[in-house]
Amino acid sequence: MPRAELLETYFWLRDAPEDEPRYNIAPTDPVLAVGPDRAEIVRWGIEGSKGGLFNLRSESALGKPYYRDMLLGQRVLVPASHFYEWRKVGRQRLPVAVSRADGRFLNLAALRGRWQGERAVTILTTTPNSDIEALHNRMPVMLTDDDAATWVLEELSLTHLAEFLKPCPGGWLRLAPASPRVNDVRNQGRGLLDPQSLPPQHQLELIPPI
Repeated sequence: MPRAELLETYFWLRDAPEDEPRYNIAPTDPVLAVGPDRAEIVRWGIEGSKGGLFNLRSESALGKPYYRDMLLGQRVLVPASHFYEWRKVGRQRLPVAVSRADGRFLNLAALRGRWQGERAVTILTTTPNSDIEALHNRMPVMLTDDDAATWVLEELSLTHLAEFLKPCPGGWLRLAPASPRVNDVRNQGRGLLDPQSLPPQHQLELIPPI
């Protein structure tokens, strides 16, 4: 998200970093986190019992005391233009770019934690809505623009927070085929959103319409 748009969207921020667009982000990579007091680039993945915790089930956040404390006091947003899911066609795993149907940025609900003493984030997940259920049994928690401000700025009870930790309505998302080049995280660039941008020796006819 360009810095000017970041400051306009998250109106409470006084300043924000300028980050280059990236189209292929993997766990452990840096991501933008928007909190009540700052926007900063931090590691995707906090310390967990089994190593890096990149995604956290909402049920765990509500039910386990350690994560519940984070939920009550360390809520942030990870803005994103889209995220990827994969569909199986025969032996292939073909990427799908998931974005907001209205073209605005996604507000991914996240919690701020630590990784080796440095700030880090984990993204909350919930059950899939009708747009995603054919692709995966989980999806990120995505907030409306109004809910995003409430999530970050207000003191909320666990009962109130539980209302946010649900799938977004069906039809709220747009799904579009993406390039199989997404499957290699070293590949970058806007061409990854073009399904006809293919790896070497890949045949276009092997990519069925979504």
